[in-house]
Amino acid sequence: MTTDQAREAPGTAPFPALSQYGSLPAGTYRPARPAHGPGRWFRTCAGIREDVMDWVPSERIKYAGLGIIVLNTGCLAAFAMFTALGAILSAPAIALVPIALAWGWLIFSADRWLIASTHGKHGMDRVLVFIPRLVVAILIAFTIAEPLTLRIFQNSLDTQVRTSRTTQLDTYQSALQTCNPVSGQPNNSSACTGYHLTVGDSPYSADQRLRSAQQQVARLTPIVNSANAAYQHAVTLAEDECAGTSGPGLSGQAGAGPLCQNDRASASSLQGSLNAKQAQLTTAQDAVATLLPQVASAQYAYTAQLHTTITKAVAAKASDLGQIGLIDEWTALEQLSSQSSFVFFGHWLLVLVLLALDCLPVLAKLMGGSSAYDRILADQIASDERVHAIDLRLREDTVNVDKEVAIYLIEMRKRERKVSEDRAERVRMAEGDTDGLDDVRALATKWHQEGMGD
Repeated sequence: MTTDQAREAPGTAPFPALSQYGSLPAGTYRPARPAHGPGRWFRTCAGIREDVMDWVPSERIKYAGLGIIVLNTGCLAAFAMFTALGAILSAPAIALVPIALAWGWLIFSADRWLIASTHGKHGMDRVLVFIPRLVVAILIAFTIAEPLTLRIFQNSLDTQVRTSRTTQLDTYQSALQTCNPVSGQPNNSSACTGYHLTVGDSPYSADQRLRSAQQQVARLTPIVNSANAAYQHAVTLAEDECAGTSGPGLSGQAGAGPLCQNDRASASSLQGSLNAKQAQLTTAQDAVATLLPQVASAQYAYTAQLHTTITKAVAAKASDLGQIGLIDEWTALEQLSSQSSFVFFGHWLLVLVLLALDCLPVLAKLMGGSSAYDRILADQIASDERVHAIDLRLREDTVNVDKEVAIYLIEMRKRERKVSEDRAERVRMAEGDTDGLDDVRALATKWHQEGMGD
């Protein structure tokens, strides 16, 4: 495996070949002979440049160990993702392996960058570089530690989830039974919102008719008894009056006299009233006798239907809960932590341990201090920057030299043309002055000639 840091930076002078050291014993020259083994691969996992490490071979073991830590963190991340996916998805384990490996590679790459970006830093720059990288490492660690924590407590969490679900289903069934009584009378309280079931052939209406008939029987029975007593008293009074029996309210004269006739008429009137009330009572009693088996039959059928409906509703509720998932386990862990201080402290202790393991690559680099490799690498980077600056300047000068010469030649031609134009202008001006003097001389000659002629 090769990395960017393992490649030689452009423009950097290569280290002298080992052949120039002749046959010096191993360890008496620098750089040391290149290492070829598993340690080199592990150091690559930590982003180490072997050409620089060859100058400090004593630190190869240290940085090989750092690479192993980075690799272990990636493996932990892959296992954590495999565990989390197993709790979320219902898929064969073999189908989850590629996703888990991809996640492990992603975390491995991130940790490798976190470590590689700190090489060559020392002093205050080292502290400032490590702070944001440690924060990123903690965030990554949380994504690894929590699934592993759930995996470790899985048996207890599954038991807690099943117990909670059983309690939840029992509460749901109790609410259905409360809000859907066997009487068929709906419970319209606010606590029953969402718990009403649709069950056919409710016995509520027949039960209401039965209750009404029973109430009517209960109301008419004392009335009929009272009317019957009044009628019996009237009959006795009429018989005594007609028989001439002496006593309070009786005339003591036998025969069908006016008083006897009145008592018989009064008894006859009471008998009619009694018969009417007795007929009402009989009708109510017949209704009760008819409705009792109907209500019992309807109640039995409704109770069976209601039980079946409630059982199906509870089964549907249990089906909706589905398999135990990641959120269920998190909720169960919170419940166990709230119920037991041992579980609470054990959970957080485990989380902190896993966080420490997940942050170990950055922590190991931070606790290791600034090494000789870091100082040499810093010098190498500074040298690369200087070489690059000189190389850049050379390329700029190489590209610009022809253009600068062309600009210089153009400026020379510009100056020469200005000088030429300036000379031509002077000549033209001088020729103009000569022409004017000749005209003056010719005019003077003409005037002179004219004056002599006069």
